[in-house]
Amino acid sequence: MKKLFLSLLLLMHGFVSAAIFQVNLTVQDHVDDNPGDGVCDIPSGGFCTLRAAVMEANALPGADIIVLPGNSNVRLSINGAGENAAATGDLDITSPVVIGTFVEPTEDFPTIDASLLNDRIFHVLSGSGAVTFVNVRMVNGSADFSNGGAINISTANQVQVDRVWFEDNTADSGGAIYISPLSELTVIDSVFKGNAAVTQGAALTIFGTTDIDKATIYENLNFNGGFKEAVYVGFDQFGTSYLTLRNSTVFNNSNSGIYGFGGDVSIRNSTIALNSERGIISNPDGKQNPELRIRNSVFNQNGVTDCAAGGTVDVIADNWNIASDNSSCFQLGTTNLVETDPKLTVIKTDSENWHSYFRPGFYSPIVDSAHPTTPGPGIGCEAEDQRGVARAQDGNHDGTARCDRGAIELLEDVIFYDDFDIAY
Repeated sequence: MKKLFLSLLLLMHGFVSAAIFQVNLTVQDHVDDNPGDGVCDIPSGGFCTLRAAVMEANALPGADIIVLPGNSNVRLSINGAGENAAATGDLDITSPVVIGTFVEPTEDFPTIDASLLNDRIFHVLSGSGAVTFVNVRMVNGSADFSNGGAINISTANQVQVDRVWFEDNTADSGGAIYISPLSELTVIDSVFKGNAAVTQGAALTIFGTTDIDKATIYENLNFNGGFKEAVYVGFDQFGTSYLTLRNSTVFNNSNSGIYGFGGDVSIRNSTIALNSERGIISNPDGKQNPELRIRNSVFNQNGVTDCAAGGTVDVIADNWNIASDNSSCFQLGTTNLVETDPKLTVIKTDSENWHSYFRPGFYSPIVDSAHPTTPGPGIGCEAEDQRGVARAQDGNHDGTARCDRGAIELLEDVIFYDDFDIAY
């Protein structure tokens, strides 16, 4: 499996002659002895830290791979500011690299902990190219008066986050991730929990093109005195600010789930529920002319309203949505269900304790009611749900498999319901 995973990384990123650095010292934080010599080795000799590996990867031409040991706690502790060579403070990335582990059980993912650092965890500097983080947890990053508590992505980069857990990271903007204009971010199968921001984006602040597929975004906190949100999609003059959210659950955030301020937002097969104020806000001040596209999604019991679209928003509701209130976002088309109880169960977690989600309850109107077109990139539903379950399933047992609305597809062979499920 390790050889297969490595081969996939090499093929995916074109790392034909990549250097591979194996981190073997995690309880201490040290710099590399001689960046550029091709050997990850701290001054005392014989050990490779994450910081030393990043410094060595930056100094070498081309793309490299940094492997973290499974079930480890990587502690960052060398404080400092004002340099961009990863020698102090956050780990500055200046060239293409993959950072992660071969370990597959989520409980054994390594944790990168910045609680002793007083800085964010990673800074992807402008023009670094393709950077991937895979199978890792990032916790306790802190970017006071700056951006991106775990990862700050500067311009002209392509960053992929695959199976990453972000928790307790803080920043002025983008508690976990901040993406600048002209960069691209892909988030796959990841979790954002308990991150915080002072101004924008308790979990993410987006000024670049961002695609999120299979994510759980919950319990993130924003201290802004105005509109507060877990995910902020801002406007930039280059027109690169765009969020696509698919197969994801956004819930229990303070105060709103998503705030699209001038940036385009597309939501597909997602569930946005129980955020203390709004599920989504799009352009409340009317300063730009963004698009808001929503299809096959579920909005339920968000505190003030499920969806608020103001100003000059081009609302393309895309139909086959369910909202628990009568938000004007969902008035277009005859297939939207407004003021409808979607009959969601209590919060569930998957078998790995990774994703949290609301499953459709017994006799839920969600089941087998999404767009009837077969799964695909067009007007149909997504091919998989948040857990990776294939769509479509015949959840209501009428003999025809059809996609469910929201992030979760009800399995046609479900044989267990708890008491709350049966109540529905």
